[in-house]
Amino acid sequence: ALALILGGIPGVAIGVGLVAVANDDVLRLLIAAVALGFVAWQLAGIFGLVTVRSAPFRWGVGLSTGAFAGFTSFISHAGGPPVAVFLLSQGLSKTTYQATTVITFAVVNVFKAVPYASLGFFTGDALVLALWLAPAAALGTWIGIKAHHLVPERQFFALSYILLTLTGFKLIWDVVH
Repeated sequence: ALALILGGIPGVAIGVGLVAVANDDVLRLLIAAVALGFVAWQLAGIFGLVTVRSAPFRWGVGLSTGAFAGFTSFISHAGGPPVAVFLLSQGLSKTTYQATTVITFAVVNVFKAVPYASLGFFTGDALVLALWLAPAAALGTWIGIKAHHLVPERQFFALSYILLTLTGFKLIWDVVH
């Protein structure tokens, strides 16, 4: 998580600097290509078309993934796929995978708060809506914890790949519609 966080903080700063000129659709297509390309690579490994191994941890890759995730999270709230691709390639357990994702985005989101506030994203209406949705967030967290303990590791990662694929297609859908 540390490499992703340390990369994510300057990624958010880059997002702040480029928010006015960043093209959300280009970013969505880039993120979709990364997500779908990774899943295709993994499927090619399953079908014996290529040899796929877990990638050894490299600080540079973690930092650059964190920067990309921080940037895309700030600009278009789509930092999850780059982090998922990085973490899935590490061969982590489901608990480590989920904990790393939660910790990474908890810290990155804290660093997004001040720039979002200065850009006027936190309106009174948005804060009221957040308060109304807080019970749903708490319920979702509780369900997630229960599901984490119920879903076997193999099915968890299969579901992760399915959701990464759906996210890639959803990002493409958002661009074309």
